[in-house]
Amino acid sequence: MAIRVLQIQKRASYEFKFIQDKCSISPDKRTFAIADGITQSFNSEIWAEIITSNFVSKPTFNVDELIGLFTKHVDDYKGAKFEYSINPAKAFLEKAKQSKGGTATFLGLQLKESNRIDIVSCGDTNLFLLNAEGKVTTFPFSDVDSLDSSNNFINTENLIQGKIDETYFKRKTIDNNKDDVLILATDALSRLILRKPNVIKEIINVKIFDDLLEFSEKYWNRKELEEDDITAVIIPINSMSEVNLINPPDSFSFPKEKEDEFKPSTIQSENQFTNMEFNDIRNQFNGVAQDFHQVKKKLKLHDLLLMIIISLLLINILLMYFRGSFGSDVDKNTTLNERELSITESYENTIEGLKSEIKSLKDKITSTPKTQDTKKETKEETKKETKKETKKETKKETKKETKKETKKDSKKETKKETKEDAKKETKKETKGDAKNESKVDTKREK
Repeated sequence: MAIRVLQIQKRASYEFKFIQDKCSISPDKRTFAIADGITQSFNSEIWAEIITSNFVSKPTFNVDELIGLFTKHVDDYKGAKFEYSINPAKAFLEKAKQSKGGTATFLGLQLKESNRIDIVSCGDTNLFLLNAEGKVTTFPFSDVDSLDSSNNFINTENLIQGKIDETYFKRKTIDNNKDDVLILATDALSRLILRKPNVIKEIINVKIFDDLLEFSEKYWNRKELEEDDITAVIIPINSMSEVNLINPPDSFSFPKEKEDEFKPSTIQSENQFTNMEFNDIRNQFNGVAQDFHQVKKKLKLHDLLLMIIISLLLINILLMYFRGSFGSDVDKNTTLNERELSITESYENTIEGLKSEIKSLKDKITSTPKTQDTKKETKEETKKETKKETKKETKKETKKETKKETKKDSKKETKKETKEDAKKETKKETKGDAKNESKVDTKREK
């Protein structure tokens, strides 16, 4: 099985010479490159051919060196001869587009002897690796949304102005086996493969142009394949000696749509659009449609993110509600009461603090003029109190002394009286005894 290059133009381009996809192959260097010229840019197919051919001749996977290589050949694009339209208005549009430069996507790879593949890419061109077991590995995009979100392209004017840097490119090294098959595809075909991976088998089975035409029209009519140029490079790793180009023959063109001729009744236009001019205008409208399609994709992504955020917020609110509802009513009441008490206490503390500060300020204001009067009053009061205390003390002392004296006098008098009484009694007793003794003596004498 040899290397095959499948290419067919979109139906709006009619002829194969207007295809904007380009590829370059070097079996000896085992190097391949593919590029998709952007429809909106001026003669983008020329720029796509320049970058693919120069990469294959001097392959490099250092991003800075690759940017330098492409920048070096911008003059080749600007030096190419362009034929402007005969129509002045259309020629003006072409010149305006030319001033913005050529734009294209890019994907380049090289197979190493150590069963490894170096890859570098910029834009929405994609690589698919199909192994012997039927498993598909993709690079750089693994889904349609990520492919559609790619906005990096290689533009000639941006290269000159130094606006393209490492962030525009993606680089990777992957392992491969001898039985693997590589497929390099432009954006329209890549979207179809990402949506329906089994399509790869149909692409590999394309042997002639009729197979390619049947495949393309089938998915175009089903609206599953975008109306765009289609390019695929099929590389069987175990057989790369031959290259088969499968593209439309020179005699092939898609049928042109019937166009109603406009015949004004009074004014006749001398400058009528040719089929080529209408084709170019149609291509421009297709490019605008693609841009709107990408904008819609981005809006869908934004809407999805908003829905996710809102759902997360709702889930959080529900969790908070259920956590609160599982608690007992007592706990709720206590927590509420505690919060109320804490709030009231804080307010009362602040109010009391303010009141104390107001009182202290009032005291300071009123205390300054009255300090002297208060001093006098305090002196007089102390004098009065000392006089009263001295009087009381003197009275107490006099009372004590009088009591002591009266007690002493009473004691002395009682002692004297007792002595006198004792003397009188002793005298009486002695007198009585004497009388009795005398009476006894007289009796004895008698």
